[in-house]
Amino acid sequence: MPKCTRNACGQEYEDATNDAMACQYHPGKPEFHEGLKGWTCCKPRVHSFDEFMDIKGCQLGKHSSEPKHKDDPFKADLTKYDDVLPSEPQESAGTNKPVSASVAAAAAATGTAREPEPEPIDEDPAGIVVPVGTQCKRNGCSAAYVSEEESHQSNQCQFHPGKALFHEGNKGWTCCKPRATEFDEFLRIKGCTSGRHLFVGTQPDKKAQTEKCRRDFYQSGSNVIVSIYAKKINRDVSTIEFTPTALKVHLVYADGKEYDDDIELFAEIDPSASSFEFLSTKAEVTLVKAASAQWPALESSS
Repeated sequence: MPKCTRNACGQEYEDATNDAMACQYHPGKPEFHEGLKGWTCCKPRVHSFDEFMDIKGCQLGKHSSEPKHKDDPFKADLTKYDDVLPSEPQESAGTNKPVSASVAAAAAATGTAREPEPEPIDEDPAGIVVPVGTQCKRNGCSAAYVSEEESHQSNQCQFHPGKALFHEGNKGWTCCKPRATEFDEFLRIKGCTSGRHLFVGTQPDKKAQTEKCRRDFYQSGSNVIVSIYAKKINRDVSTIEFTPTALKVHLVYADGKEYDDDIELFAEIDPSASSFEFLSTKAEVTLVKAASAQWPALESSS
């Protein structure tokens, strides 16, 4: 299947289902200014590189597999960096994991040989079910899952185990030496380590990942408006369900944490007329009262 080349998409697609709503992408260019990162085509601004890569496209359209134009912000020729790219994964004596950049720098400064601290590298659990088409999560890799036999073999993934490093106009990774001045060049720096693809990763302990949220409400004669304050809600997997006497909330954050709440309501509502909306800082729920009477509280005391 062809793979979409639009910024922030990168999905494989079929021509039969490629309609005007299939692709969510950024038509603009990346913009970094005073520590903030975003796109010229929309307003969201974040601090970290990982958050920047998670900003969803602001425009809908058809997928496209056309090659990048030479002036596209994500197209660049990095052959000028080939002479400094390591030909083999960086290893330390007695370990097959990359040497920590901070440890290497400390050893060079003091002239002493110190035991390196390997960067932790996450792996998919054995036997994990991965949906076909899932994109590899490792930095510098964009491969999609095909099958267990083809996609979970050793040394198929070339990636960066370190973190993005931006300093004095130079952009690179903490795990290797190449540096670029333009963002598009930075994204195309080849991975310095080989290993298995990472499609799912270690699953978090849900009990340890439970998040608490503050909530409040106000009302009119016919509606009760409930605000549940939560940032970075994953709209694709979060749900809010209505029954005549209860509200069931399940929120999933971008970092995998979850919030669950079952609210027994003070009075009955009309579930079919009630609605909710995920905003940038909260989930806003509109409950339509079955009877036009004031609620002294949101929840039933029974």
